[in-house]
Amino acid sequence: MSTEFRLFEVTDVVFDEILIQLELNEIFNLSLCSLKTLNIIRRHMRKSIKYPLFVDTKDNYEMSFGFIRNGKRVIMMSVRENEMSDERREIEKVNLGGQKTQISRYDDHIAFFGSSTDDMHRGYLSVLKQIIHVFPEDIHTLHCDSPWPFLLIPLKREYLHMLYVGSEEYKLYWNLVNFEFKNSAITRGLQLCSYVSKYYDFTLTRNYEYIRVERAPEAQLDDVLKVARRSKEVIFDQSLLTSQCPNIFFNLWLENCIDGLKFLSVEVFFFDESSAFKRIEHRISDTTEEVNYKSYTGEIYRLSPGKRLRRDDGVNALFYYNPFTNVLNFGILTC
Repeated sequence: MSTEFRLFEVTDVVFDEILIQLELNEIFNLSLCSLKTLNIIRRHMRKSIKYPLFVDTKDNYEMSFGFIRNGKRVIMMSVRENEMSDERREIEKVNLGGQKTQISRYDDHIAFFGSSTDDMHRGYLSVLKQIIHVFPEDIHTLHCDSPWPFLLIPLKREYLHMLYVGSEEYKLYWNLVNFEFKNSAITRGLQLCSYVSKYYDFTLTRNYEYIRVERAPEAQLDDVLKVARRSKEVIFDQSLLTSQCPNIFFNLWLENCIDGLKFLSVEVFFFDESSAFKRIEHRISDTTEEVNYKSYTGEIYRLSPGKRLRRDDGVNALFYYNPFTNVLNFGILTC
């Protein structure tokens, strides 16, 4: 009696149920069997997937593709520099990106090994093409050190949820406008993770929902304002702002010069109310009710108890300065 299970001879209802029970990496691995298998899976993958997809290319010698489950990454496939001869690996031919490709097992996932930069780029595009064909959702998150992975990423809806640029160890050589080429994808959220010097150019040409700058200890008010004019939410974890800077910022907001901004969190040293509130004291009052702001990425920031700033058109903003962290949170009151 045969124990072989003929997967593709089951009814559509049964096949749908099988896909529901499989993890995303198992579905992806199954799609590599053949072009026919890929097309069958694609036809049945109509519902939204449970977990967001990510791509990490920060290391040009090791690029990872996977999904985020319960806050942890699960790698489906990687593209890696060829560090050993083919004789030392078990080679398998699969259908990847519409072409027969050699892959091998690496740790707990499968990997494509490239022996040159062109090979690595070809592997990157092939894996992305496979992911886009298998799953109905776009890539959710991309991590990269340079613009090329972002410029080449294929998207159905033309935008990413988040783009993370650089890392703590990586010195950034690219300005933000280098990620804004005309025909490139669009990201709604952008997080600059690398250290940037005081000469870094924060000029932007596109609008964003969220921008965070992690390591800019020499950032000036002009840098913050460049970003604030292009993003609804702005976070500078480090800066050189002092008490005079909030006063300038408050006045610009009162004059509707940064009207698109909904939330700002920025490091401010030597915060002094007499300097920060100069000539606008009559527009500021204390608040006692508890009000927090939930950011685009889900973090919670305190706005009140704190202060209220009133504008002539009736719009109110709340702000709170934490003297222990030197962080000023500023948010528009929506109700």
